[in-house]
Amino acid sequence: MSSMSKVFITGATGFIGGNLVTGLLKRGFEVKILARSQKLIDLHPWKDKVEVVFGDINKPETFEDKVKDCEIFIHDAAVISFWNRQWDKIHKVNVIGTRNVVNAALKANCKRFIQISSVAAIGYGENGEAVNENIKYNWNKLNPKIVYMETKHEAELEVYEGIKKGLNAVMVNPANVWGVGDIRGRRVPVLKVAKLGLPFYVDAGTNFVDVEAVCEATLNAIEMGKAGERFILGGENLEVKDFIGILADELGFRKPFIKIGKTPIVAYTYLQEALACILPIKPKPSFSQINLLGPRIYYDSSKAIRELKMPVIPFKETIRKSIRFYKENGLL
Repeated sequence: MSSMSKVFITGATGFIGGNLVTGLLKRGFEVKILARSQKLIDLHPWKDKVEVVFGDINKPETFEDKVKDCEIFIHDAAVISFWNRQWDKIHKVNVIGTRNVVNAALKANCKRFIQISSVAAIGYGENGEAVNENIKYNWNKLNPKIVYMETKHEAELEVYEGIKKGLNAVMVNPANVWGVGDIRGRRVPVLKVAKLGLPFYVDAGTNFVDVEAVCEATLNAIEMGKAGERFILGGENLEVKDFIGILADELGFRKPFIKIGKTPIVAYTYLQEALACILPIKPKPSFSQINLLGPRIYYDSSKAIRELKMPVIPFKETIRKSIRFYKENGLL
């Protein structure tokens, strides 16, 4: 596919999306983004180098006739929330919004469609084992179910419906993403809490990946990767204790050494949920996230490394770059 092809991307002002736009421009692609306002666009260094369509993925009439000149679609827009009380709102964006973008891509006869999904749509190893793309979706076994997992899974089903109609699509499934370019500082609260040097940690684990690796693999997916396939974009599988330990090494605070059970966290979560009933806040964590404590949620990214040439970046290097970026931009 020619590097002069035009790419339409949703979610361009977000963490992954902003990095993707930078990468697309470096590779010589013309870029058209969907945005609801100019405010977040102005935060990015590429703000004057892209074509902007002002619209909303839940209002297809605002964009579908304006993207028919795009050969490549990258759909990254989504609501990342685990608060089940907002189920309808999250479903509307993550599922119906995906359906609208898929339909627009079909109408445009695009040559390649890339869905930025999530490991949340994959499933997890019920015995703590690292799983790959072949695992059957099993997050729906949890009680309560988790809205983010369910809607990202349903969003993939919308893409598969598009594939049945002739859409040349692949899906990439990033894990817990860190790195340079988080201009809104969404991960800074984690660092600030860690800097307190509290001695406690929870018995859990997950997969962490550098945004640079995620974007390299995603951009390679324009040319690589068999249609209809999905690819886990992960990095290192780490226990929470080891994750905090890496932060401690880079920020210079005491490493945690006391493992705590679920009880105090459950109590705090109930308090957060209660406060959310009377105050304009979202509970962090929400009650549904209690299910994520305990199991190791690990992933095997060998398929993406092999077929999308995803680079392997040590997580210590990723954290070092993240902290430097936050400090240089006055976020930490």
